[in-house]
Amino acid sequence: MFAARVVKGLRSRSPAEITFLLKVLLRNAVGLPNPIVTPDRETLEQIILPAYARRDDIRTVVFVGCDWYTRHYEKLFQGKSYWTLDPDRWKRRFGARRHLVIGMEQIDEHFAPGSIDLIVCNGVFGWGLNERAAVERAFEGSFSRLREGGHFVLGWNDVPERRPLELDSLVSLARFRPESFAGLGTAHHVSTPGTGHTFDFYVKPGAQP
Repeated sequence: MFAARVVKGLRSRSPAEITFLLKVLLRNAVGLPNPIVTPDRETLEQIILPAYARRDDIRTVVFVGCDWYTRHYEKLFQGKSYWTLDPDRWKRRFGARRHLVIGMEQIDEHFAPGSIDLIVCNGVFGWGLNERAAVERAFEGSFSRLREGGHFVLGWNDVPERRPLELDSLVSLARFRPESFAGLGTAHHVSTPGTGHTFDFYVKPGAQP
């Protein structure tokens, strides 16, 4: 059945798309990265993730959302407990060794309260996580599962078609405290003006480790 779905999916793609997909899968299979060269991904991969990976107080990390260009992120967090989440079962091949096939709104069902040091949610809000109830549950669950002083990074596109809700209207997000990220010198960084791709940095108030 799985093979039939694969064949059906390939038939709907052009030869160039099939070649690209096979190249991606092969590179993933041998452990090679498949980065996207865009300003927002460069900011995430070269500045944000490495900075958190170097911190001794960041031990348990949850990265929300997987695709062909995220598989190599796990290598940045060697020696740490690095998890990935995505509700699309097919995308588990691009996730970490510790991967859960769930939506972000189910995070509180799989992690203990206060057990996570860092949650990165990039390209999820406005790209599937759109309904208010689901967003509130996802962010509230993230808040409850972060330790006090834990970090929450939200990457999103500040354009009308990708902004299903105003962030300042979310009760769950208001529980976090914005915190300036040292690597960028701000708590609100617009990395790609054309697409409005923005990184917001938050911390769960409470004791620092």
